[in-house]
This record gives sequence, structure tokens and C-alpha cells, in this order.
Amino acid sequence: MKPTPKPKSGPSAPSSAKSSSRYRLRPAPPHAAQLTPKLSEQDRADLAHGVALFNAGEYWEAHEAWEQIWQRHPEAWRFFVQGLIQAAAAHHQIRRGIRHGAIKHLKNALVKLEVAPPDFAGLALAAFREYLQALLQALEATPEGGEPWEKQSLQPLHWHRQAELPAASAPDDATAFPQ
Repeated sequence: MKPTPKPKSGPSAPSSAKSSSRYRLRPAPPHAAQLTPKLSEQDRADLAHGVALFNAGEYWEAHEAWEQIWQRHPEAWRFFVQGLIQAAAAHHQIRRGIRHGAIKHLKNALVKLEVAPPDFAGLALAAFREYLQALLQALEATPEGGEPWEKQSLQPLHWHRQAELPAASAPDDATAFPQ
């Protein structure tokens, strides 16, 4: 008796046979929550530049700025930076009207940002995670081709200690990184 062939996986395979592992959410490294970011001055500048771009609605450019940090760091906290990158990518997909891409990136971003403390790297992550979760729920509740979900109110990313920034480095666009 011949064994039953396994369904093909790949571009030519039927969608039901395709492996879902391609988009599987990967868990954070076990020690990621205990990490303290070791940021160089260049990292701080790239992080602040990315926040300013994100808050200006320049999501792809924010993604690129944060990717510079991600590429420089082999340690586990880069997982967090990847979460920021994916949040920016989700917002870019929303602007482009690609609902399924936005949902995928939001889910991945939330998994990666969940392990970081609420003020990790000086950012107000607790509020940002809540916003991303609400945005994800709104996108999932809107059927493809339904109401104009891309017109969701997109919110900025804030610094955790905005009031503690030195007066000379506290511009309106939140580009300064808290010391």
C-alpha cells in the first residue's frame, strides 16, 4: 500500500495546504523583560528620530530609522526594537489601505512590545500598547472592503517622562530622548 502523499506547501499549493508557520507569532526571548537597553548616542538619536517621524505620520521612514538600531544590536532587546518597527509597518499598511498586512504587523508588534516594561527606553509603552490593541480590535472588527477603517485616528508615540526633559531639548515634536 502506498503512503498518502502530504499536501504541497508553497506558492502553488492550495491555500488550505499552505503552512501557517510563515506568519507564526514568535515568543520573546525568556530574558527579554529583564533587559536594560544599552543605547549609544547614535541609538538615542535614531530612536528619537524614529519617534518624531512616527508622530509626523511618516511611518515608513520611522521604520527605517528604527531598523538602524535593530541592525546594530545582536542582544535580545532588539526584539523590542523590532516591535516598534512592526508597529510603524502596520501604520504604513493602514495608510496604504492594506488591512490584512496591518493586522499581521500589529499582532507581531504587540507580542514583541508586551515583554518590555511600561517605560522601556524612556517611551510610554503601556499607553502605546493599549492604543495598538484597540487599533487591532477595530481593524479586525471591520470587514474587508467595509467602512473606511484606514481613517482610524492614528495616535503618536510619547516619551514616558516628557515633563522631565530639559527645557532646551523638549521640542514640540518630541524628538529629544530623555536622559
